[in-house]
Amino acid sequence: MSSHAESLDTKAGVVLGFAGVLVGLGATAQTDISSEVTFEVGLGFAVLAAVLAALSFLPRRYPVLQVARLRENNLTAREEETKLELLDTEIAMVDEAAMMVRTKGGRVQGAVISLAVGASLVVAGTLSATGGHARA
Repeated sequence: MSSHAESLDTKAGVVLGFAGVLVGLGATAQTDISSEVTFEVGLGFAVLAAVLAALSFLPRRYPVLQVARLRENNLTAREEETKLELLDTEIAMVDEAAMMVRTKGGRVQGAVISLAVGASLVVAGTLSATGGHARA
């Protein structure tokens, strides 16, 4: 679970980098290109991609087993009860971690989709503004 979350962080970093480059290039675009509505909407999608990617980096608290509390609560309990409580606790921890990974994955997926749409619109807006010819 932890390695999956780490890989999502890496993907979010790549998306954030590309979105930053796209927005930076858009900020320095020539006025005839930057006045194109398609171009502007594309930049908006790039900004959305950057925000979603950045949100996936929000600090999160992974569930950990608090063995000292478990020991204190079950010091006089029967062994079967303690084993059952430990299993229930581990199940809850896995469920909580899986929910965090799903949330992070959804944000990264949204960022990738937004970046793809944004890049496509920026290219379309640029081509439209330049009459289909790239400038040097």
